[in-house]
Amino acid sequence: MRKPATLFTLLRRLAPSGGARTRADAALKTVRLLATGGTIAGAGEGSSVSYRAGVVPIGAILRAVPGLDAVAKVSAEQVANVGSEDVDQSIWLTLLGRIRVALADPEVAGIVITHGTDTLEETAYFLSLVLPSAKPVVVVGSMRPGTATSADGPENLLDALRVASADEACDRGTMVVMNDTIFDPEMVTKVDVRRVNAFAAPSRGPIGDVLTGRPRFFADATPHDAAFPVVGPAWPRVAIAYAYAGFQGDDVRAAANGAEALVIAGVGAGSFSAGARQAVKALTARGIPVVRTGRQGMGDVWFNPPSMGDMSDAALGTIAGRELPPAKARILLLLALQTPRSREELQSLFDRYGAGGR
Repeated sequence: MRKPATLFTLLRRLAPSGGARTRADAALKTVRLLATGGTIAGAGEGSSVSYRAGVVPIGAILRAVPGLDAVAKVSAEQVANVGSEDVDQSIWLTLLGRIRVALADPEVAGIVITHGTDTLEETAYFLSLVLPSAKPVVVVGSMRPGTATSADGPENLLDALRVASADEACDRGTMVVMNDTIFDPEMVTKVDVRRVNAFAAPSRGPIGDVLTGRPRFFADATPHDAAFPVVGPAWPRVAIAYAYAGFQGDDVRAAANGAEALVIAGVGAGSFSAGARQAVKALTARGIPVVRTGRQGMGDVWFNPPSMGDMSDAALGTIAGRELPPAKARILLLLALQTPRSREELQSLFDRYGAGGR
């Protein structure tokens, strides 16, 4: 029995032949595309639920996107092909190396990275801290595989290429493009497990959109250098502990076992129980940095003053995570601790890179 045609096969039939690329406008900019897998490279039996991520190579994806030749001249490379739950620091380092090579190429105007959505915001935030802003780096994914009805990957990819090749995107550094919307990596988060509008920036909103075939930004660019330009393979182990009703000292100690730093996803504005506070004091007394964040993923967890007694950051020896959710606070701490830093220095970094500014 013949299987139904997938989006990839249907679009391949409609797409121009390989010779069409010779008709591309010579004025089009060159964009380097680095593929890591994810749902945008996923395939299944016609469902947006039952599929495997990271199985379609980037060449097949590009051939299935009509109109791509009218947007940019694309050179692609498969860096990895995994579901983003399997993206780790080794993939980050490989990806970073390939990005640096592309950025050094004067012919490359911008970079697009295809990525699974589960940890997309983490990779984007990591890159925003270790790369300069001159050339745009756009991280993009999809919520539906190419074999699903109304797959969102092709349009998302076209939008990412439009942003990466736009003059207006220069000096903006790393961005996330999903569902016609442009986000700052610091503020974007995945808020739904299925819907195509799964990404949002609840605290500050998006920084632009791609609704007319050309990106529109809502504010001027802010050029910046890489905050942490040197990244080595031997990073500190930073763990995360999730607070809840009944969260106690044993939970803190279990999460911190073998870790060189700890992030606590606290209740409310980064709070945790009296028993957990005693365990945290013991950790910080040993010089282990502990960052307080909110498990809600939205809101500003600022420094608790001495007037709050044993809940103050001074008494606990803790660092306020500001607007960063736990996973991003972990990334900032991971990079910051490549160099020995005092609690005051770490707090200054969170105030700068975790509160919507540089």
